[in-house]
Amino acid sequence: MSPRKSSTSSGRPASLRPRYLGIEVAGEHLPSPPPRWWEATLRGCLDRSAVPGRFRLVRAEGRRAVVEVDQLRSRAVRAAWTTSVPEQGAEVRIATRRTWGTLRGAKVWLRRGAR
Repeated sequence: MSPRKSSTSSGRPASLRPRYLGIEVAGEHLPSPPPRWWEATLRGCLDRSAVPGRFRLVRAEGRRAVVEVDQLRSRAVRAAWTTSVPEQGAEVRIATRRTWGTLRGAKVWLRRGAR
């Protein structure tokens, strides 16, 4: 197979090759939190759970957001992001809903759900 035609072909071992997944996170009983709220809340959840690494907020619309994470940490990240967080004196439940192999599909799905 030609290396140009496959996104998985590489000279590096599979364990060292970074692959990313899109994870949908949804909040219950939230109005429409701004992207900064999502970033701060998700970072706080990871810090409390001692899950190392970075994530990238791809898009936030309404009560849902799509976040890019390393596939090797996706299970730990999903567990850390299924929790309750304090928000203005009340508990807000956030949970991961879906995992996307491509961010393009996640963005299209999120855009359709916002209508």
